[in-house]
Amino acid sequence: MVVRRTAELKLLEEQYAEAGNNLVILYGRKGMGKTTLLSEFLEDKLSVYYYEGTECVDQLQLLRMNQQVQRVEDQNDIRKNEIHNNEIYNNEIHNNEVHKNEVLSYPLLFSQFIGRKEDKTIIVLDEFHYIMKNSPSFMETFKLLGDTNNSVMFLLCSSSIRWIENEMISCLGTMASYITAYLKLKEFTFVDFVNRFPKFSVETCIYINAILGGIPEYLDEWKEDRSVQDNIIDLLLNKNSRLFMAPQQFLKLELREPAVYNTILSVMAEGNRKLNDLHAKTGFSRAKISVYLKYLIQLDLVEKLTPLSEEGKENVQKGLYRIKDNFLSFWYRFVFPNLSDLMLRRVYLVYEERVVPYLTEYMGEYFADVCTEFLKLMNMHQRLPEKYLWWDRWYGKNGTIDILAQGETGKILVGKCLWDERKADISDYEALVLLSREAEKNPDYCYLFSKEGFTEKLRSKADEDKSIILVGLDDL
Repeated sequence: MVVRRTAELKLLEEQYAEAGNNLVILYGRKGMGKTTLLSEFLEDKLSVYYYEGTECVDQLQLLRMNQQVQRVEDQNDIRKNEIHNNEIYNNEIHNNEVHKNEVLSYPLLFSQFIGRKEDKTIIVLDEFHYIMKNSPSFMETFKLLGDTNNSVMFLLCSSSIRWIENEMISCLGTMASYITAYLKLKEFTFVDFVNRFPKFSVETCIYINAILGGIPEYLDEWKEDRSVQDNIIDLLLNKNSRLFMAPQQFLKLELREPAVYNTILSVMAEGNRKLNDLHAKTGFSRAKISVYLKYLIQLDLVEKLTPLSEEGKENVQKGLYRIKDNFLSFWYRFVFPNLSDLMLRRVYLVYEERVVPYLTEYMGEYFADVCTEFLKLMNMHQRLPEKYLWWDRWYGKNGTIDILAQGETGKILVGKCLWDERKADISDYEALVLLSREAEKNPDYCYLFSKEGFTEKLRSKADEDKSIILVGLDDL
């Protein structure tokens, strides 16, 4: 089932409907669904010009763009002539024939058809960072946006997050003032997962989320008629799978020095989260690691875990980092350290001895992400005891409070998420209360989430104490 990006599509339609000219930046890593979103947006538009930039010299880029624009113009003119079949459109076709063999400059190329269509003209430039890097003369094209007689929407798309967020504005210079909207495509939420795989149980959807993350293109590879085990083996441990080396390809596209990033990410995937531990394991200086972590954070691959609360500082772990991207986390935990055996097709050995024993532990943290999303969704629909404004995760020296939230009246909610092969019992509740004390929090509500359900003793306790809320997979 295809999941529509409704909010993103709405923003594009609003930009298109505005009077005057628009310059929209649409970006997100490869596989995020930019092309699918564009196809849906452009489906009913009459005046559309699409060009995908390539890494080549300016002269070839200009020639290819001229050729593509002419092809589109020919198609548009034929369609218009079929609809109207009058002398005006026949004359337009004749005028176009005159310019067919010319290689026009970028501004002249686009100015010849902007404003002569009844509908707003949409110019889509995909992977436009290649154009900007190698064709500085293209900048003159954006001056067309300053002409109030025009009706054009430039839609600039890119899969280079780092370039967009760090270099694009300086490249555009004063032309950046024409930007009317930014749209960054992010990974699917867990709600999207459930909609994407409507026949699957919540447990299976959680596995998919923790293993592949929310990249739509990766999710399309998941075989719905195969088990979780089979999909792990076929998609991630099979050297002939297109996802087998996908993380490496992505990092090489976005970052220099992949050897350094491989080292840092693999050490983090082993559970080393403190800067001091990363320094000890990699041998890199703390300053160097901090710089590389900054770039990984910019790409939404890593996050710094900073407690928002001032209380309980003496018991909290400080300066922690974790891999935010689920797919990268799984890959560096289970694939990267076993590449040699996997290249020799020792797939089942790796799965049975190096994946299965640690999979439950790995799943725990990502189950907590799903439970947090669940509570935030309940909060948005006003189905929690009160409105919660502040959300956190507390990493203590003696354990983790998976969910920590504070309401608008100051009431505290804490949560523990258990992905174990046992039922949650009264000791799990007591441990959560103890950790809350270490965090100097007095919880008003304790939420316990459990994959395998709850013991009768804990259920009885929750029946007596309404501040204890139990949530199983069926509830999710």
